[in-house]
Amino acid sequence: MTTFERPAPDLGTEDDVVGKRALAFVVDAVGVGVLASVVTNFAFLVSVPLGVLASGLSTVAFFAYLVYFEAEYGQTIGKMLADVVVVTEDGDAIGYRESAVRTLLRLVDILPFLYLVGIVAIYLTGRRQRVGDLVADTVVVRAKDKPDPL
Repeated sequence: MTTFERPAPDLGTEDDVVGKRALAFVVDAVGVGVLASVVTNFAFLVSVPLGVLASGLSTVAFFAYLVYFEAEYGQTIGKMLADVVVVTEDGDAIGYRESAVRTLLRLVDILPFLYLVGIVAIYLTGRRQRVGDLVADTVVVRAKDKPDPL
C-alpha cells in the first residue's frame, strides 16, 4: 500500500532530474486538467456563468494542489511518480511559504511561452533552479530509495 510521506532527499542530484521535473509537471498538469475539465463541463451543463466560474477556479485549484502537496509531502503526485522531491537549498523540508513562492513564480518561468524563462534559468544555474526555485531558495533532487518494508 502506498502512503503519502515526505521522502528523504538525495542531495547533489540536481543535474540528474531536469527531465524528470518536466515529466512530473506534465503528469500533474494532465491529471488536474482532466479532472478540471470534467467538473467545468458539468458546470457548463448547469449554466454558462457557473461554467465560467468553474473554469477560472480550476487554475486556482491547480496552484493550490501544487502548493499543498509540495508543502506537505515535498512532492506532487507527478514528482512522486518521477521520484524527485523539492527541498530547501540546505536539504530541509520546504513549507507553505517556499511552496507558494515557487508556485506563484511559475507565472514568470512560463514566459514568453513553454516555460522558456524557467528552462533557461535551469540551464544557467549550477543547481538547476528555475526562477521560482531561486527566489524560494529551493532545489529539486532525487528522492532517496526507501527501504523495503519487512
